[in-house]
Amino acid sequence: MSVPPIAFGEGSFESFATHTAYFCCPAWDIKEWRSFDQISLPISDLGFRQGVTAVERLRTYGGTVFCAEQHLLRLRETLRLLKIENGPSTGQLERLIEECLKLNAELVQQTDVGMTIWITAGSAKFDPTWAVHLNAIDHDAVAHRQLHGQPIVITNVVQPPMESWPRQAKVRNRLHYYLADLEAKQVDPDATGMLLDLDGSVTESSLANIAIIREGRLIVPPEKKVLKGVTLGLLRQWADVQGIPCMEAPLMPNELHKAEEILLVGTDTGVWFANNCGQGCEVRQRGAFCRMMQEMLRRSADRPISGV
Repeated sequence: MSVPPIAFGEGSFESFATHTAYFCCPAWDIKEWRSFDQISLPISDLGFRQGVTAVERLRTYGGTVFCAEQHLLRLRETLRLLKIENGPSTGQLERLIEECLKLNAELVQQTDVGMTIWITAGSAKFDPTWAVHLNAIDHDAVAHRQLHGQPIVITNVVQPPMESWPRQAKVRNRLHYYLADLEAKQVDPDATGMLLDLDGSVTESSLANIAIIREGRLIVPPEKKVLKGVTLGLLRQWADVQGIPCMEAPLMPNELHKAEEILLVGTDTGVWFANNCGQGCEVRQRGAFCRMMQEMLRRSADRPISGV
């Protein structure tokens, strides 16, 4: 079976290709706003040579960046874990996020957008290269997944151990996610591939953190074993508000099959669900907990928890 192409990278929609982005590259003595299609990396940069790049993905709701404070805190932690120094400060990034929205106001007013911040380790001679730019969100795919769900495939790809690099660091080195999605799309073109841990438990995918509902409880993977998802953190808070107990435990594949609901959470799509978790499995419909959390997200997006 042929594998359809996987869409990677930001600015995949034509209208985003030339939006105004901020680019800082000490190696080329650049520090300015410029067209997105004029951003690139020096070959000597460790972001290119070794994939040493911290990244943070945000999005807008109604033209306002959602949970900006939480995302910037996670980015700061990633920089600490990767030992990347001399990058932009949190205050500087807050100002650039606001300015990026203003400079691209016409685009932002037309549709909600994603925003990406990435920071490399630079090189032996130069400080980090970094950028703040927008990226398109496929709103049709988001709406479809929220209503009808998305297939997941539990792949054979094992997540690198925490001794290799901390899973709390959100990085651009995504080879394991790529291979998992490649395997998943051989089963279903719309599927996302779930990574395994060394103990055989399911951790996360390129798109989403995962959680399940079982016997009235929200169960999530141990926090230290997965990326600390901003949306997953909100999900846990909202569950607590609704009096739904939450516990951390390894999610073995058989636990997913027994679950009443399989929740997927991530920045672009928010809260959605797995409608299938393997060939021969019964197709799942959107459950009551998923509906509740989607409504909580809608209300929070109307009154942003943290914006700029």
